[in-house]
Amino acid sequence: FLEPVNTNVITDYLNVVKEPMDLGTMRRKVESEAYRSIDEFRRDLLLVCSNARQYNGAGSIYAKSADRMQE
Repeated sequence: FLEPVNTNVITDYLNVVKEPMDLGTMRRKVESEAYRSIDEFRRDLLLVCSNARQYNGAGSIYAKSADRMQE
């Protein structure tokens, strides 16, 4: 969640997840004032969560963590 997925190690990630996002990238976007609205921030946070579910499967520890984070 904190850093971009290393696609050199997880080579199939981009075949499954079409729009990667992570909390580290979000932090950098906050610090650089790249978000124009709270809705843009929320969209990225939901994207982090949906990517975790999509790649790892609904029952995985990553998906469960994403569910808790999204609450």
